[in-house]
Amino acid sequence: KDKIWNKNHGINPVYRSALTAPLIVGQDALGCLMLFHRQPDHFTESLVDAIQAAANQFAVTINNGELFQLIRDQAEDLGNMLRAQQIENSRSKAMLEGVGDGVLVTDSKNVITLFNHAAESMLDLSQPQVVGKSLDEFVGLFGRAANTWMETIHSWSVSSELPESSEMYDERITLEDGRVISVHLSSVSDRKEFLGTISIFRDITHQVEVDRLKSEFVATVSHELRTPMTPIKGYVEFLLMGGAGELNPQQLEFVHIIKSNMDRLSILVDDLLDVSRIEAGKVALSFQPINLAEIVEEAVETILQQAKEEKRLVTIEPQYSEDVSNIYGDPERVRQIITNLVENAYKYSPENSVVRVHVHQKGKFAQMDIIDKGVGVFPDEQEKIFERFYRGENHLVMSTAGTGLGLSIVRELIEMHNGRIWVKSTGVPGEGSTFSFTLPLYQPNQDENISMEADQTVAE
Repeated sequence: KDKIWNKNHGINPVYRSALTAPLIVGQDALGCLMLFHRQPDHFTESLVDAIQAAANQFAVTINNGELFQLIRDQAEDLGNMLRAQQIENSRSKAMLEGVGDGVLVTDSKNVITLFNHAAESMLDLSQPQVVGKSLDEFVGLFGRAANTWMETIHSWSVSSELPESSEMYDERITLEDGRVISVHLSSVSDRKEFLGTISIFRDITHQVEVDRLKSEFVATVSHELRTPMTPIKGYVEFLLMGGAGELNPQQLEFVHIIKSNMDRLSILVDDLLDVSRIEAGKVALSFQPINLAEIVEEAVETILQQAKEEKRLVTIEPQYSEDVSNIYGDPERVRQIITNLVENAYKYSPENSVVRVHVHQKGKFAQMDIIDKGVGVFPDEQEKIFERFYRGENHLVMSTAGTGLGLSIVRELIEMHNGRIWVKSTGVPGEGSTFSFTLPLYQPNQDENISMEADQTVAE
């Protein structure tokens, strides 16, 4: 920063004196100010100080110019970003306004910020009535059926922890006019802040009515099928007992085929009736303490008897942990659950294999694992197999008789007991599957006459 003082730099014979003053702002050198004069020793000390002061002002001016250019460039970039964001927001809003589903968006304080035209028509409200107001003001519109949905939004907004990005909520709401609305709720947040929620509404009144009619049709057909089946089964058993005289081997074979197919038809009818009763909410459970080991032994004995009749060599080994006490459930339905799962393991296991039934305690629940070495379940099918009428695409599965209803009914019954079911499998034939489910343990202070509805929350 020292001033450079030189009487003669020899730059030009005309000039006899020269002076160089640096242009510095802070720690940055922006350039220098150079002055020349024809007379020798022209730049005195006092003049040098004045020139250095002028150089400092030049440096500040140059620096301010560069800052102004930088600010102008940044302002232009921000303007472009703002215009792009406004265009994107307009496009997103237009898309939300144009979709057929109703959309309701709330901010972090539960204030409604968007309410599209479909939601207006569906909920019979106008945007001016809704936008800018708290969601709590509209509790009466949805009634008690929407309490859980609104409580979920409120809990997300007041929680100190951000909701998981995958956390979603689904509910059916029945409006005062009888229409049924499906609500799909998800949260919106960045990495550090909860921003609000999005609720998607869909009118499923027609779908619900179609499902009801379908269930009634299935129930009616199932009952009508049972009427001719009863005498057919009776006469088949009468023939097998020799009531119409001794049958020759060929006749006996034909009658056994009729009996086998009647048994399969009877199972199908029973499954269809169970499905229709569950859908109609007509399955009443009689809860009481149950010795789980006894029911497991009964189910195993039933399947072993079936294996004996079919001349299939499959071993079933029950295993019990000492800590498992009585469970709390409906004995007949628990027996149906266990028999179905053990029978599936038996049907899809190869000859000379072993099916293991492991019962142990897990917290307040008894857990049962049915382990086989059969065909397995492909990973992408492990959720679908619990859907009605779905059967795996493995050719070994398709070659085995079945309706695709058993696992669906089992899941419904387990969830009615406040339990859950899942499967683990690699899908590799021979490595098999492990079907696991939980049922609540009996607590001494439980009311034995309690009735639990089919839509209870599934235990974690």
